[in-house]
Amino acid sequence: MRKTQVYVEDPWDVDSYATKLKTLYRAMHGLKRTSPVDNAKVRQYSEWLVPKVDELYSYLREKYTNLSVLSSMMLPVASALRQELGEDHAITTKWRNEATELRYRADEEASHNVQDEDFKTYQEICNRRHSIREQLDKEPSHTIQYWQWFALCLYTMQPPLRADWATLSIIDDVEKALPGKNHLVLTPSNAIILIQCDKVSHRKGGAHIPVKAELHTVLLESIHKFPRSVVVPRTYKTSRNALYLSYCPDKPITKINLSHLLGQTMASPDTKTPWSRPIQRLRTAYSTYITSVPVSYHTMKTVAAAQRHSVQTMLVHYRVVPAFASRTMQGDPNSNSSSTG
Repeated sequence: MRKTQVYVEDPWDVDSYATKLKTLYRAMHGLKRTSPVDNAKVRQYSEWLVPKVDELYSYLREKYTNLSVLSSMMLPVASALRQELGEDHAITTKWRNEATELRYRADEEASHNVQDEDFKTYQEICNRRHSIREQLDKEPSHTIQYWQWFALCLYTMQPPLRADWATLSIIDDVEKALPGKNHLVLTPSNAIILIQCDKVSHRKGGAHIPVKAELHTVLLESIHKFPRSVVVPRTYKTSRNALYLSYCPDKPITKINLSHLLGQTMASPDTKTPWSRPIQRLRTAYSTYITSVPVSYHTMKTVAAAQRHSVQTMLVHYRVVPAFASRTMQGDPNSNSSSTG
Protein backbone atom coordinates (compact mmCIF):
# COMPACT_ATOMS: atom_id res chain seq x y z
CA MET A 1 0.00 0.00 0.00
CA ARG A 2 1.43 3.39 -0.96
CA LYS A 3 1.91 5.81 1.92
CA THR A 4 1.71 9.07 -0.01
CA GLN A 5 -0.01 11.72 2.10
CA VAL A 6 -2.72 13.37 0.03
CA TYR A 7 -4.84 14.85 2.81
CA VAL A 8 -4.65 18.49 3.90
CA GLU A 9 -4.10 20.09 7.29
CA ASP A 10 -7.65 21.41 7.55
CA PRO A 11 -10.25 20.12 5.08
CA TRP A 12 -12.23 23.32 5.57
CA ASP A 13 -9.39 25.22 3.87
CA VAL A 14 -10.23 23.53 0.57
CA ASP A 15 -13.60 24.51 -0.90
CA SER A 16 -14.16 21.18 -2.62
CA TYR A 17 -13.39 19.28 0.60
CA ALA A 18 -15.77 21.43 2.65
CA THR A 19 -18.49 20.91 0.03
CA LYS A 20 -18.03 17.14 0.11
CA LEU A 21 -18.11 17.03 3.91
CA LYS A 22 -21.39 18.94 3.87
CA THR A 23 -22.73 16.48 1.30
CA LEU A 24 -21.79 13.57 3.55
CA TYR A 25 -23.24 15.30 6.60
CA ARG A 26 -26.58 15.58 4.79
CA ALA A 27 -26.41 11.92 3.77
CA MET A 28 -25.67 10.73 7.31
CA HIS A 29 -28.56 12.81 8.67
CA GLY A 30 -31.09 11.87 5.98
CA LEU A 31 -31.29 15.43 4.61
CA LYS A 32 -32.02 16.43 1.04
CA ARG A 33 -29.07 17.42 -1.15
CA THR A 34 -30.23 21.04 -1.22
CA SER A 35 -30.99 21.32 2.49
CA PRO A 36 -29.06 24.11 4.24
CA VAL A 37 -26.61 22.95 6.90
CA ASP A 38 -24.82 24.69 9.74
CA ASN A 39 -21.11 24.79 8.92
CA ALA A 40 -20.21 24.79 12.59
CA LYS A 41 -22.11 21.54 13.11
CA VAL A 42 -20.50 19.95 10.07
CA ARG A 43 -17.08 20.77 11.52
CA GLN A 44 -17.92 18.98 14.77
CA TYR A 45 -16.52 15.74 13.41
CA SER A 46 -16.58 14.04 16.79
CA GLU A 47 -20.37 14.43 16.89
CA TRP A 48 -21.26 12.77 13.59
CA LEU A 49 -18.32 11.69 11.45
CA VAL A 50 -16.32 9.63 13.95
CA PRO A 51 -19.33 7.79 15.45
CA LYS A 52 -20.66 6.97 11.97
CA VAL A 53 -17.35 6.28 10.27
CA ASP A 54 -18.19 2.63 9.50
CA GLU A 55 -21.64 3.54 8.19
CA LEU A 56 -20.06 6.30 6.13
CA TYR A 57 -17.51 3.88 4.67
CA SER A 58 -20.25 1.46 3.58
CA TYR A 59 -22.31 4.32 2.14
CA LEU A 60 -19.42 5.62 0.03
CA ARG A 61 -18.39 2.19 -1.26
CA GLU A 62 -21.98 1.45 -2.30
CA LYS A 63 -22.81 4.82 -3.81
CA TYR A 64 -19.62 5.66 -5.73
CA THR A 65 -18.34 3.00 -8.11
CA ASN A 66 -16.02 5.34 -10.02
CA LEU A 67 -12.61 5.00 -8.36
CA SER A 68 -11.59 8.62 -8.91
CA VAL A 69 -14.86 9.96 -7.49
CA LEU A 70 -14.71 7.55 -4.56
CA SER A 71 -11.17 8.66 -3.76
CA SER A 72 -12.17 12.32 -3.98
CA MET A 73 -14.98 11.67 -1.47
CA MET A 74 -12.73 9.74 0.91
CA LEU A 75 -9.91 12.29 0.99
CA PRO A 76 -11.89 14.98 2.87
CA VAL A 77 -12.95 12.35 5.41
CA ALA A 78 -9.34 11.26 5.83
CA SER A 79 -8.33 14.87 6.44
CA ALA A 80 -11.13 15.36 8.97
CA LEU A 81 -10.19 12.15 10.78
CA ARG A 82 -6.56 13.24 10.88
CA GLN A 83 -7.59 16.54 12.43
CA GLU A 84 -9.90 14.86 14.95
CA LEU A 85 -8.08 11.62 15.84
CA GLY A 86 -4.48 12.29 14.86
CA GLU A 87 -2.30 11.21 11.98
CA ASP A 88 -1.27 7.83 13.41
CA HIS A 89 -4.70 6.66 14.53
CA ALA A 90 -5.71 3.35 12.94
CA ILE A 91 -8.93 4.78 11.47
CA THR A 92 -7.10 7.75 9.96
CA THR A 93 -4.47 5.44 8.47
CA LYS A 94 -7.12 3.18 6.95
CA TRP A 95 -8.96 6.02 5.23
CA ARG A 96 -5.79 7.78 4.10
CA ASN A 97 -4.19 4.68 2.61
CA GLU A 98 -7.35 3.47 0.88
CA ALA A 99 -8.10 6.91 -0.59
CA THR A 100 -4.54 7.13 -1.88
CA GLU A 101 -4.60 3.64 -3.33
CA LEU A 102 -7.92 4.31 -5.06
CA ARG A 103 -6.47 7.45 -6.58
CA TYR A 104 -3.48 5.54 -7.98
CA ARG A 105 -5.73 2.81 -9.36
CA ALA A 106 -7.97 5.39 -11.02
CA ASP A 107 -4.95 7.11 -12.55
CA GLU A 108 -3.54 3.81 -13.79
CA GLU A 109 -6.86 2.95 -15.43
CA ALA A 110 -6.99 6.39 -17.02
CA SER A 111 -3.48 5.87 -18.44
CA HIS A 112 -4.91 3.20 -20.76
CA ASN A 113 -7.30 5.73 -22.31
CA VAL A 114 -4.92 8.51 -23.32
CA GLN A 115 -6.19 8.63 -26.89
CA ASP A 116 -9.83 8.52 -25.85
CA GLU A 117 -9.30 11.35 -23.39
CA ASP A 118 -7.20 13.30 -25.94
CA PHE A 119 -4.66 14.12 -23.28
CA LYS A 120 -2.05 16.69 -24.31
CA THR A 121 1.16 17.50 -22.50
CA TYR A 122 2.42 20.98 -21.80
CA GLN A 123 5.03 20.51 -24.53
CA GLU A 124 2.36 19.53 -27.06
CA ILE A 125 0.26 22.55 -26.12
CA CYS A 126 3.27 24.85 -26.52
CA ASN A 127 4.00 23.24 -29.88
CA ARG A 128 0.46 24.08 -30.93
CA ARG A 129 1.09 27.69 -29.88
CA HIS A 130 4.30 27.82 -31.96
CA SER A 131 2.47 26.33 -34.94
CA ILE A 132 -0.28 28.96 -34.81
CA ARG A 133 2.35 31.68 -34.56
CA GLU A 134 4.07 30.39 -37.69
CA GLN A 135 0.75 30.36 -39.57
CA LEU A 136 -0.04 33.83 -38.29
CA ASP A 137 3.29 35.18 -39.50
CA LYS A 138 2.39 33.97 -43.00
CA GLU A 139 -1.19 35.28 -42.90
CA PRO A 140 -1.28 38.18 -40.39
CA SER A 141 -4.79 39.21 -41.45
CA HIS A 142 -6.26 35.99 -40.05
CA THR A 143 -7.20 37.51 -36.72
CA ILE A 144 -8.97 34.42 -35.44
CA GLN A 145 -5.55 32.78 -35.33
CA TYR A 146 -4.18 35.78 -33.49
CA TRP A 147 -6.69 35.44 -30.63
CA GLN A 148 -6.13 31.68 -30.52
CA TRP A 149 -2.39 32.24 -30.22
CA PHE A 150 -2.89 35.00 -27.66
CA ALA A 151 -5.15 32.79 -25.51
CA LEU A 152 -2.56 30.02 -25.51
CA CYS A 153 0.11 32.53 -24.49
CA LEU A 154 -1.96 33.39 -21.42
CA TYR A 155 -2.23 29.73 -20.46
CA THR A 156 1.31 28.52 -21.26
CA MET A 157 3.66 31.42 -20.52
CA GLN A 158 2.25 31.81 -17.00
CA PRO A 159 0.98 29.30 -14.44
CA PRO A 160 -2.57 28.94 -15.77
CA LEU A 161 -5.38 30.69 -13.96
CA ARG A 162 -8.93 29.41 -14.15
CA ALA A 163 -11.11 31.44 -16.52
CA ASP A 164 -10.25 34.64 -14.65
CA TRP A 165 -8.34 36.11 -17.59
CA ALA A 166 -11.81 36.90 -18.92
CA THR A 167 -12.42 39.20 -15.94
CA LEU A 168 -9.27 41.33 -16.14
CA SER A 169 -9.48 44.96 -17.18
CA ILE A 170 -6.25 46.84 -17.86
CA ILE A 171 -4.94 49.66 -15.69
CA ASP A 172 -1.52 51.28 -15.44
CA ASP A 173 -1.48 51.91 -11.69
CA VAL A 174 -2.65 49.69 -8.84
CA GLU A 175 -4.19 52.75 -7.20
CA LYS A 176 -6.75 52.82 -10.03
CA ALA A 177 -8.08 49.38 -9.13
CA LEU A 178 -11.81 49.20 -8.48
CA PRO A 179 -12.95 47.39 -5.32
CA GLY A 180 -14.02 43.82 -5.95
CA LYS A 181 -12.76 43.84 -9.55
CA ASN A 182 -9.88 41.99 -11.18
CA HIS A 183 -7.23 43.87 -13.12
CA LEU A 184 -4.04 43.56 -15.09
CA VAL A 185 -1.71 46.30 -13.90
CA LEU A 186 0.36 46.80 -17.04
CA THR A 187 3.33 49.16 -17.34
CA PRO A 188 6.26 49.23 -19.78
CA SER A 189 8.52 47.64 -17.18
CA ASN A 190 6.32 44.94 -15.64
CA ALA A 191 2.83 43.58 -15.14
CA ILE A 192 0.86 42.23 -12.18
CA ILE A 193 -2.37 40.25 -12.13
CA LEU A 194 -4.50 41.76 -9.39
CA ILE A 195 -7.13 39.29 -8.20
CA GLN A 196 -9.79 40.62 -5.85
CA CYS A 197 -12.70 38.35 -6.73
CA ASP A 198 -12.44 34.75 -7.89
CA LYS A 199 -13.47 31.24 -6.84
CA VAL A 200 -11.37 31.28 -3.67
CA SER A 201 -11.10 34.98 -2.78
CA HIS A 202 -13.75 34.70 -0.06
CA ARG A 203 -11.47 32.29 1.75
CA LYS A 204 -7.93 33.12 0.62
CA GLY A 205 -8.38 36.80 -0.05
CA GLY A 206 -6.97 38.52 -3.10
CA ALA A 207 -3.61 38.11 -4.78
CA HIS A 208 -0.90 40.02 -6.62
CA ILE A 209 0.56 37.62 -9.20
CA PRO A 210 3.67 38.77 -11.11
CA VAL A 211 3.51 38.27 -14.86
CA LYS A 212 6.49 36.49 -16.40
CA ALA A 213 8.71 38.51 -18.72
CA GLU A 214 7.79 36.63 -21.91
CA LEU A 215 4.06 37.10 -21.36
CA HIS A 216 4.63 40.73 -20.38
CA THR A 217 6.17 41.32 -23.82
CA VAL A 218 3.22 39.60 -25.51
CA LEU A 219 0.74 41.74 -23.57
CA LEU A 220 2.49 45.00 -24.44
CA GLU A 221 2.62 44.11 -28.13
CA SER A 222 -0.99 42.94 -28.11
CA ILE A 223 -2.31 46.14 -26.56
CA HIS A 224 -0.34 48.14 -29.11
CA LYS A 225 -1.68 46.03 -31.98
CA PHE A 226 -5.27 45.96 -30.71
CA PRO A 227 -5.84 48.92 -28.33
CA ARG A 228 -8.31 47.96 -25.62
CA SER A 229 -9.14 48.23 -21.93
CA VAL A 230 -9.61 44.51 -21.26
CA VAL A 231 -7.14 41.65 -21.58
CA VAL A 232 -9.31 39.30 -23.66
CA PRO A 233 -11.92 41.24 -25.63
CA ARG A 234 -15.19 40.02 -27.02
CA THR A 235 -14.83 39.19 -30.71
CA TYR A 236 -17.36 38.89 -33.51
CA LYS A 237 -17.50 38.08 -37.20
CA THR A 238 -17.80 41.00 -39.62
CA SER A 239 -17.79 39.05 -42.86
CA ARG A 240 -18.36 35.58 -44.25
CA ASN A 241 -14.64 34.93 -43.90
CA ALA A 242 -14.41 32.84 -40.75
CA LEU A 243 -10.71 33.68 -40.42
CA TYR A 244 -11.37 37.35 -39.74
CA LEU A 245 -12.72 38.69 -36.47
CA SER A 246 -13.30 42.16 -35.16
CA TYR A 247 -13.26 42.94 -31.45
CA CYS A 248 -14.93 45.14 -28.83
CA PRO A 249 -12.15 47.17 -27.16
CA ASP A 250 -14.07 47.73 -23.92
CA LYS A 251 -16.11 44.54 -23.58
CA PRO A 252 -14.47 41.43 -22.12
CA ILE A 253 -15.02 37.93 -23.42
CA THR A 254 -17.20 35.77 -21.19
CA LYS A 255 -15.65 32.91 -19.24
CA ILE A 256 -17.67 30.41 -21.27
CA ASN A 257 -16.53 31.89 -24.58
CA LEU A 258 -12.92 31.97 -23.40
CA SER A 259 -13.24 28.25 -22.70
CA HIS A 260 -14.78 27.74 -26.15
CA LEU A 261 -11.94 29.69 -27.77
CA LEU A 262 -9.35 27.49 -26.08
CA GLY A 263 -11.30 24.35 -26.91
CA GLN A 264 -11.45 25.27 -30.60
CA THR A 265 -7.77 26.22 -30.56
CA MET A 266 -6.78 22.77 -29.31
CA ALA A 267 -9.31 20.91 -31.49
CA SER A 268 -8.22 17.62 -32.99
CA PRO A 269 -6.85 18.29 -36.50
CA ASP A 270 -8.48 15.11 -37.77
CA THR A 271 -11.99 15.36 -36.37
CA LYS A 272 -12.07 19.12 -35.64
CA THR A 273 -13.71 18.15 -32.36
CA PRO A 274 -13.15 20.91 -29.75
CA TRP A 275 -11.04 20.01 -26.74
CA SER A 276 -13.40 19.45 -23.82
CA ARG A 277 -12.69 21.09 -20.45
CA PRO A 278 -9.75 23.00 -21.95
CA ILE A 279 -8.92 25.21 -18.97
CA GLN A 280 -8.85 22.29 -16.54
CA ARG A 281 -6.66 20.33 -18.97
CA LEU A 282 -4.31 23.26 -19.50
CA ARG A 283 -3.89 23.63 -15.75
CA THR A 284 -3.33 19.89 -15.39
CA ALA A 285 -0.75 19.83 -18.18
CA TYR A 286 1.19 22.68 -16.59
CA SER A 287 1.16 21.14 -13.11
CA THR A 288 2.23 17.77 -14.54
CA TYR A 289 5.08 19.44 -16.41
CA ILE A 290 6.29 21.23 -13.28
CA THR A 291 6.21 18.08 -11.13
CA SER A 292 7.49 15.61 -13.76
CA VAL A 293 11.04 16.17 -12.50
CA PRO A 294 12.33 16.64 -8.93
CA VAL A 295 11.34 20.10 -7.79
CA SER A 296 11.51 21.94 -4.48
CA TYR A 297 8.48 22.47 -2.30
CA HIS A 298 9.05 26.22 -2.60
CA THR A 299 8.72 25.98 -6.39
CA MET A 300 5.53 23.93 -6.11
CA LYS A 301 4.11 26.39 -3.60
CA THR A 302 4.91 29.36 -5.87
CA VAL A 303 3.32 27.69 -8.90
CA ALA A 304 0.26 26.59 -6.92
CA ALA A 305 -0.22 30.10 -5.51
CA ALA A 306 -0.08 31.57 -9.03
CA GLN A 307 -2.79 29.10 -10.04
CA ARG A 308 -4.88 30.07 -6.99
CA HIS A 309 -4.89 26.73 -5.21
CA SER A 310 -2.79 24.79 -2.72
CA VAL A 311 0.11 22.42 -3.32
CA GLN A 312 -2.11 19.59 -2.11
CA THR A 313 -4.79 20.47 -4.64
CA MET A 314 -2.20 20.68 -7.40
CA LEU A 315 -0.76 17.26 -6.57
CA VAL A 316 -4.08 15.49 -6.08
CA HIS A 317 -6.38 17.10 -8.64
CA TYR A 318 -4.14 18.75 -11.26
CA ARG A 319 -1.48 16.16 -11.96
CA VAL A 320 -1.58 13.01 -14.04
CA VAL A 321 0.20 9.72 -13.56
CA PRO A 322 3.83 8.96 -14.49
CA ALA A 323 2.66 7.19 -17.67
CA PHE A 324 1.46 10.56 -18.89
CA ALA A 325 4.35 12.46 -17.36
CA SER A 326 6.84 10.49 -19.48
CA ARG A 327 5.51 12.46 -22.45
CA THR A 328 6.29 15.80 -20.82
CA MET A 329 9.28 17.89 -21.77
CA GLN A 330 12.21 17.93 -19.38
CA GLY A 331 13.31 21.40 -20.52
CA ASP A 332 11.49 24.59 -21.34
CA PRO A 333 9.04 24.17 -24.26
CA ASN A 334 9.41 27.87 -24.95
CA SER A 335 13.16 27.56 -25.53
CA ASN A 336 12.86 26.22 -29.08
CA SER A 337 11.82 29.58 -30.44
CA SER A 338 14.17 32.47 -30.89
CA SER A 339 11.30 34.93 -30.75
CA THR A 340 8.06 35.07 -28.85
CA GLY A 341 5.78 32.35 -30.16
